[in-house]
Amino acid sequence: MTNPTWQDKCAAKQAEAASKIPVEWRLSAEILQKVNNNELKILDVPAKCGILTKEELGITEIADATILRDKLAARELSAIDVATAFCKRAGIAQQVTSCLTETMFSQAIIRAKELDEHIETTGKPIGPLHGVPISLKETFNIKGVHTCLGFTSFLDREPVTHNSVLVDILLQAGAVLYVKTNVPQTMMTADSHNNVFGRVKNPHRDTLTAGGSSGGEGALVAMRGSILGIGTDIAGSIRIPALCCGTVGFKPSVGRVPYAGQTSSGRPGMTGIAPSAGPLCHSMRDAEMLLRLVFNAASDDNDDMALAFPWMEPTQAAPQQLIIGVMPEDPKTPLHPNMQRTLRGAIEKLENAGHHIVDLSKQMHFLEAAADLAFKFFRIDPDQTALQNIRKSGEPAIPSLRFTYDVDGTPKEPTLRGLFDLNVGRAEIMAKMRQVFLDNQLHLIIGPGYQSTAVPHDTFGVPVYTVIANLVDVCFLISFVENSANSKYQVSRMRYSPWLLPGNRRCQVRARRELLSSLSPQGSRKCPLPCTAYRSSPEGRGAAPACADCGGDFGQVMHTSSS
Repeated sequence: MTNPTWQDKCAAKQAEAASKIPVEWRLSAEILQKVNNNELKILDVPAKCGILTKEELGITEIADATILRDKLAARELSAIDVATAFCKRAGIAQQVTSCLTETMFSQAIIRAKELDEHIETTGKPIGPLHGVPISLKETFNIKGVHTCLGFTSFLDREPVTHNSVLVDILLQAGAVLYVKTNVPQTMMTADSHNNVFGRVKNPHRDTLTAGGSSGGEGALVAMRGSILGIGTDIAGSIRIPALCCGTVGFKPSVGRVPYAGQTSSGRPGMTGIAPSAGPLCHSMRDAEMLLRLVFNAASDDNDDMALAFPWMEPTQAAPQQLIIGVMPEDPKTPLHPNMQRTLRGAIEKLENAGHHIVDLSKQMHFLEAAADLAFKFFRIDPDQTALQNIRKSGEPAIPSLRFTYDVDGTPKEPTLRGLFDLNVGRAEIMAKMRQVFLDNQLHLIIGPGYQSTAVPHDTFGVPVYTVIANLVDVCFLISFVENSANSKYQVSRMRYSPWLLPGNRRCQVRARRELLSSLSPQGSRKCPLPCTAYRSSPEGRGAAPACADCGGDFGQVMHTSSS
C-alpha cells in the first residue's frame, strides 16, 4: 500500500472538518452560489441563510461579551441557548470564510448544559465568564483536540494531552470553548493561509486578506461567530486581523497573558522577540474584562514566564490633558488616503478634546530599521525549523511566506557574533523609543496599524507599523472606525501608490517592491523586475500604467488635490 501524499492528508482533514458541521447547519447550494456570484455579501449570510432562528440571531448580535456575560449571570439567557447559537453561527462562518480549524460543538453543548445545571442548583454563576463562548487561535492546546498549525507534517500527531495555561484559566472562569481558528503556514505571515485548512477570506470582501497570523479569529469575530476570541502576536498577528476585519485587537506586553502550553511552529529556545496573547473582540471594555480576569488569575503558578501581577486600578484620575505623540509615516510604506483620513480625523478629535499632539516625524525615524531588525531575529533559527516542518511532508510553501523567509534559498548560517549584534541593535532602538517618550513627556503614541486597510491576498508584506511594538515590547491597541470617508481630512497634495498587483506572473513573485523609491518627481515608475522600460503616470485619477517591457500592470497611481 502506498503512503498517502500531502494532498491526500489535507483532503482527509478537510473532509473530517466538514463532517463535523451538522447537516442542518450547512448552507444551501443557492446561498453559496449567491455568495460566489457576489449577489449576497458574506456578512449578510447568517441573517439570510435561514439556519439561525430569530432568537439565535438576537443572541449572536448582542453588542459585546460584557452584555452577554451579564445576561447569562442574571439568567436572562441560558448557557445552552448561547452555545448553540454561536456554534451554529461559527459553522456558517466557516463555510464562507474558512476561518476554523477544529470544532468542538458537541463538547460545547455538554459544557453549557453543565453550567446551566450549576446555576439552576446554586443560584450563582460558576465564574465571571459563566457561559460566555470564547474562540481560540489554533496554537492553543485543548486536551483531546488536535493541533496541527496548518502543517501537513503535523497531521499525523495525536490529539494533545494537556491544556494551555490560558485554557485552564478560561475554563475555571466558566467559559465555553467551542472552536479553534485558522492561521498561516508557519504563523509568520500576515495572510492566514495553509494547505490543510485553506485560505481565510475577509468577510467584508473575499478578495482581500483577513490578516494574520490570527486571521481566523479576525474573520470569525467580524462574522459574529465569536463574541470574544483570543489570538497571539509576534509582529502584528492580533492587530493586523483586527485592522483588516474591523474588530478591536489588543497586544499586551509579553508575559502578561500566560503563553505556556501552546504548540509552536518554531524551534524551542528561540531568542529575541517573544510573542504575546491577547483578545480580538467587539469593544474595548471586552478587552479590559478579559485582561482583568487573566491578570488576577495567578498564572505564574503554571507559567514560569508569566508576569502575574494583578490588574492595577488607577490611583488617581487621568490628566485632563494628555500628551499624545503621532507615529510618523514610513517613507517606503506611505499611508494611503483612507488611512491618512482616519489618522487626521483622530488627531482633530483629540485636539478638540483639549489634548496636546506632538508630531514625531523628526524623532521617530527608525520604523524601517526596527522592522529589518525584527525580521532578522525571526530568521535566526539555524535549523529553519518552520521551513523544515513544511518540507517534511513535501507540501509547497504558501505564496506570502516569501516576505518572511528565503523559502527556496540557503540562508547564511547565523553566528554568535551576529546574535550579539542583533541584541545590541534592539537595545538601541528600545533606548530611542524610551527617549522619545521622555523628551516629549508622552502619555501614549497613536499611529496607523498599516499603510492602508485590507489588501488583496498575498500582498500584505512586512508589517512595518506593528512590528516595532513587538521589538520594544509595548502594548498596542487596534480599534475600528465605522463611518464614511470624510473629504475634510483629505491630504492637500499627496501622491500614493498601492503595492504592485501586476498581471504578469513574473512580476507576481516579487509584487511588493519599494514603489516610492521607483517614483520619479514627474510620476514615472520603473518595473520592480530588472526591466528597462519606464511608463509615465499622467496627472489625475485613474492612471494605471503598465510596464512596457514585461506587460505587468502597475496598479493605480493617485495624485490628488483638495480645494
